[in-house]
Amino acid sequence: MLTAVAVLAAAGVVTGCTTKIAGTPQPGRVTVAPAASTDACSLMTADEAAGLGFATGVPEAAKPESRVPPGCLWKSSDPQASQDDAVEVFYSTDLAIGEYFSTQPTGEEPIGGVTWQNYPSAIGDSFCNLALPLSATSFIAISGSNFTDPGKACDVVRKVAPVIATHVPR
Repeated sequence: MLTAVAVLAAAGVVTGCTTKIAGTPQPGRVTVAPAASTDACSLMTADEAAGLGFATGVPEAAKPESRVPPGCLWKSSDPQASQDDAVEVFYSTDLAIGEYFSTQPTGEEPIGGVTWQNYPSAIGDSFCNLALPLSATSFIAISGSNFTDPGKACDVVRKVAPVIATHVPR
């Protein structure tokens, strides 16, 4: 009798906490950034990306041999768009910003409630980099490019920066 009661009690515990929620699961769709995440893709949710015209971000592995931190690439949700419509975000937790950029910042831009540093690209004016130092060995960098019109290289970066700023650890 005691065994039957224990089995019924265990069954009640297992099934008593289940709830069905209507809808279809959406794999790979992040709608809320996890707290204290250092994943570059968590710096912009799928809904935020879609609101800016991007597809879901694609994680990119770190390349320690080249001093490149892990990143996330967001491309335009328009399959006909050029690479000029893409943006890449890097999130370093073990590399000083001076080890990543070979130059000093040329200025600062307050965007989204934080002050970003503008780093010129070693590759040329077709690229734009905004970076936010977080500590001596931690930073977030946003990179974009425009090969068609180098004068617009920072447009996509400045469009994304306020969204990224809302997910910056403070």
